[in-house]
Amino acid sequence: MTTSLSITRFIRAMLIPTLLALGFASPYALAQSGGNKPIRIAWQPDPNVPLYLARDKKWFEQEGLQPEYIKFLAAPPMFAALQSGSVDIADMGLAPAIIGKSQGIDLKIVMVALDVSATNVLVAQKQLAISSAKDLKGKRVGAQKGTTPYFGLVRYLERDGLGIQDVQFIDLTAPNIVPAFRKGEVDVAWVWSPWQNMLVGMGGKPVVSNKDIGALAPQVWAVRTDWAMKNADVLQKFMKVIDNAFQQIGANRDLAISQLSETLNVDKDVAGQILQANDYPALKTQASAGYALSAIVGYPGATGGLSKATKEAADFLHSQGIIKVKVSADDIIDPEPLKQFLKVK
Repeated sequence: MTTSLSITRFIRAMLIPTLLALGFASPYALAQSGGNKPIRIAWQPDPNVPLYLARDKKWFEQEGLQPEYIKFLAAPPMFAALQSGSVDIADMGLAPAIIGKSQGIDLKIVMVALDVSATNVLVAQKQLAISSAKDLKGKRVGAQKGTTPYFGLVRYLERDGLGIQDVQFIDLTAPNIVPAFRKGEVDVAWVWSPWQNMLVGMGGKPVVSNKDIGALAPQVWAVRTDWAMKNADVLQKFMKVIDNAFQQIGANRDLAISQLSETLNVDKDVAGQILQANDYPALKTQASAGYALSAIVGYPGATGGLSKATKEAADFLHSQGIIKVKVSADDIIDPEPLKQFLKVK
């Protein structure tokens, strides 16, 4: 047995340095040296160009992270994954993040992923003349209840003293809106890109966007609270990569358009329009007092920025009965990781 152990030690002593010299390492050696730290990223097909750039350019790996990309087709399935600890950070809309929080998901919003307010659009059939919310009265209106477009629809109606009861509201998911619009089963539809682009491609007429009426529609990065507390260094590296990607969009425009075209299954002309219409705010911008979705300004107290937008969305969702438990903006937004990243107080 002594001889066997001696031989084993000899093999380890000789073999491991050789493997390391050749560029190999055992899991144990990687663990001892730190290795690439895992991060499980939940994403869905949307115009999140910074994520796609970081993924395809291997920027996470260069920063010492080992990303795992887990695809979802909507936010609700992400809730179960966050709840079970199957994912660490998720790209989702502001409204879904609020809904998840109201259902007891222990998540925090740490930054804006992108602002899609300008590409959440009400599109009308080409033969209709829609110039104000009053023109929607009695019309068949397609949208998905609880989403940002639904928020925009109700806000738009309220501006002219109308309510959802004044239209024939048809609750449809984004993919189902397209065939319904094509068949003439809805008169107008409020939906996000690329679906609204498809409606316009059929001859539909854009009427108004969430941005036009102040119903801001950011996609946000939401993290599991316990994971973020235990992996603050990983979150900081993730933010560094995303911030670099924000700043690299212009330099990698052709790649960004190709990625959007492939991910969203649209042609490159449409992908270029989507890229142009959305806002991709660098993290320094997200801390700026002048930025409408600042993750730092207005916190605590929901007096401005993302905090105010979150309060307005949460109040709306509660008033509509979509969430049963009120959600405070201060409870769901955590500006500390961004402050740490930017080294601001």
